[in-house]
Amino acid sequence: MKLITRIAALAFTAVAASSALKADTNTSTNSVATGKDVKAPVVAATAAATPMFNLTVSENYDSRYMYRGVNEVPNTGILSTTVTPIWHITANDTLSIPIWFATAVGKTLNNGMQNYRELDIPVNYTHAIGNWTLGLGYENYSYFNDSALPKVHPYGQGEQNEINENVSYTYTNSFMTLTPSVAYYQELGTPFGYSYGSVNPGSSFLSPGLAAAIPLTFIQKDGSVSFNPNTQLNFGFRYNDNQNGQAVTGLNNWAIQLPVTWQATKILSITGYVAYSYQGVNLAATAPSTVWAGASVGLSF
Repeated sequence: MKLITRIAALAFTAVAASSALKADTNTSTNSVATGKDVKAPVVAATAAATPMFNLTVSENYDSRYMYRGVNEVPNTGILSTTVTPIWHITANDTLSIPIWFATAVGKTLNNGMQNYRELDIPVNYTHAIGNWTLGLGYENYSYFNDSALPKVHPYGQGEQNEINENVSYTYTNSFMTLTPSVAYYQELGTPFGYSYGSVNPGSSFLSPGLAAAIPLTFIQKDGSVSFNPNTQLNFGFRYNDNQNGQAVTGLNNWAIQLPVTWQATKILSITGYVAYSYQGVNLAATAPSTVWAGASVGLSF
């Protein structure tokens, strides 16, 4: 049922994790492992030792909940909180758990989903080899008061289990950092319509992407303001359904996100973004073209 957004939270999470790894360089933690692919540079005055553990927290607003090409909660936005404990196992190995809880802001159409809630618990491992980053992940999604799940008992509750593998490469020059990546997601568990099932079991989702991190030194000479555009061309394999309830295989959607992040202090980060998604396969409850926006405030400890 899902696809890619949470952009404001992502930008901050990448900034904070990068800062924890190397405070004096532009480093990515490969947020692709959670389907969240925005990174941003951090430039600090002095280098800091890498802590073994750190924590990021962000409060986020998205005017639409667009996820893997589908407008999940039509006609309203979502408020969410992301809490990410990060364990730097070694200089090249990281384990993170970016827990995400969201709630619909208002009523969507006439189906009463203003009470919609979602809790996602991913566990992601990454290993860096030079400029390459390899990742493995597992994610559990829990849905509450989702009117799209009328057959689920109790009413409106569902669960989804997913594993993923991903790889990215980071290239840095004097102007920007570029990170091409590929992530592949596979769905596990009970099929839609049975017990808590909410997926097409055995379905999968492929997301090649390209992200950039560009310090806006004409705004802040220290690079604390950055532009972090990223784009994905997504493919689904019986993952999403169309308006007729048929599982779609092939090209799913193209999406682009345009976040700007201000690293206000070593701890505080503020992000705003606009985004666009196009799909031409008649995905359920989703217009062919969708524009949305959002913002986030984050803290890193």
